Amino acid sequence: LYCDAQDAVFLWDALLEAGAEDGLIPCGLGARDTLRLEAAMPLYGHEMDETVTPLETGLGFAVKLKKADFLGKTALETQNPPPRKRIGLKMTGRGIARERCEVFQDGKPIGFTTSGTHCPYLGGAYAMALVETEAAQLGDALEVDVRGRRIAAEVVELPFYKRAK
Repeated sequence: LYCDAQDAVFLWDALLEAGAEDGLIPCGLGARDTLRLEAAMPLYGHEMDETVTPLETGLGFAVKLKKADFLGKTALETQNPPPRKRIGLKMTGRGIARERCEVFQDGKPIGFTTSGTHCPYLGGAYAMALVETEAAQLGDALEVDVRGRRIAAEVVELPFYKRAK
């Protein structure tokens, strides 16, 4: 399907008009990223890439290691259990952790943040991090280096927000 700029504007206007009664408003990548973070949804290039396995980022449910064979199975089997895990952090100190901030436990570096921002709905700053598997259990106090300043954080459960059923 191809549309020119005039068709795209028409479509945009039609979508806004159709959704106006329900409160539809445009939003950008920042809003999308905040919602993604609150739901702890991994994003390629942040929580996962060619150096992070699906097992490390918490997507093991999508990888069937009992399957006969698939591309990458041997590599995953050699790292099972994985050396790293994805965790949730609530910033308890003043500051916002962004991508690639170093995470410390008892003064020792244990990993890095993969995404982070202020979450308006949750009323605070949150981040996801990739850390050593044996480190950082729920409730542990950690520190995150944000521009040369260590900020207190607590390990919390993912997802940060879960819709009531």
